Amino acid sequence: MRARDGEAIELSFPGTRGEIDVRSRSHYRHSALLVRCREARILIDCGADWLHRFERLRPTAVLVTHAHPDHAWGLADGAPCPVYATRKTHRLLADCFIRDRQIIKPLQTEEIDGLRIEAFPVRHSLRAPAVGYRVSRNANQFFYVPDVVSIPRRARALRGARLYIGDGATMRRPLIRRRGRSPIGHAPISMQLRWCEDEEIPAAIFTHCGTEIVSGDGRSLHAAIRRLGREHGIDARLAHDGMRIWLRDGEISSEPG
Repeated sequence: MRARDGEAIELSFPGTRGEIDVRSRSHYRHSALLVRCREARILIDCGADWLHRFERLRPTAVLVTHAHPDHAWGLADGAPCPVYATRKTHRLLADCFIRDRQIIKPLQTEEIDGLRIEAFPVRHSLRAPAVGYRVSRNANQFFYVPDVVSIPRRARALRGARLYIGDGATMRRPLIRRRGRSPIGHAPISMQLRWCEDEEIPAAIFTHCGTEIVSGDGRSLHAAIRRLGREHGIDARLAHDGMRIWLRDGEISSEPG
């Protein structure tokens, strides 16, 4: 269902699972986000779980955060629309049969299907450098970063965002290692909520869920995330497969109207 006035942004989560073996009914397929506004149907990430399946989402464009299997290998046989990624990511996906490759230049605003898109480099992997995407239309703005250790230009990246959609690998325990001086891995939800508090973002949703969340008790985990969010003054929740929300006039709603 599209928002009635065509100006709101609809966000749906076809998948919310990270690169882990365990699955559940709530977190079955690799994390992906479908962004709808007017005629735009922009899919962010398309992991291996989506190979030969993602066309049912009918995207008008695909954005890729980085070239790890759970974010990009669903594009191995190509895509029916333009695929946007950084030059480095496209090089890493050279074996994918993508006909229409579009280069996203970090820190430069692009207009894609009527939405303003800006890519910000984030720390997560050395072999597959990642970006987070700031997406906006009018007062509706969110930041999407499903895999992250840190955001070097965090204040600029998150400025004005009404919603942060982040890395749900763990609740409080960091999954961070070092390669030389460079940290790689995943910041916990508790740390990301501090970022949101610092940048005055009122709401956060966590996707790309790790084993702790996927194999845990959903009701207890949702309650724990809500409590953790309240500690930072943030409306925080976990995403699940099939979840939909709307951004309208800078406010978040679970209803389209």
